[in-house]
Amino acid sequence: MHNSKRFEIRCPVTVQVSNGQKHKVNVQGVLYDIGVDGARVALEQPVPPGTKISLFAHFRDPEEQVTTIRFEGVVQRLQEEPRFQIAVDFQGTGRYLQKQIVDLHTLKVAGTDEAGRKRISAAFTK
Repeated sequence: MHNSKRFEIRCPVTVQVSNGQKHKVNVQGVLYDIGVDGARVALEQPVPPGTKISLFAHFRDPEEQVTTIRFEGVVQRLQEEPRFQIAVDFQGTGRYLQKQIVDLHTLKVAGTDEAGRKRISAAFTK
């Protein structure tokens, strides 16, 4: 169970599972919600609890440019119906992989108004 507030955000994600040092499997999905300590994600295939993953969230800004943030985490739960969903606990903080986000307030996130973007920004900058 997560302890911090979660924010509903829909954006594409890639979950990378390492099956050994040089073998990585990428699973595509959609971010459902996220907080400072974890996230809930729908995936095309299951990832079992206890699996260490890298979660790549692909945020799109108003100019249609994509910023990818990587989170390291461990799968806590797997729900198989109606779609594969995992709950992930983050291990540390997110890391920007592409364009630096200077102002999270400018993110155009489906279903998130200006107040919601400010809450998201505040949560990730604490």
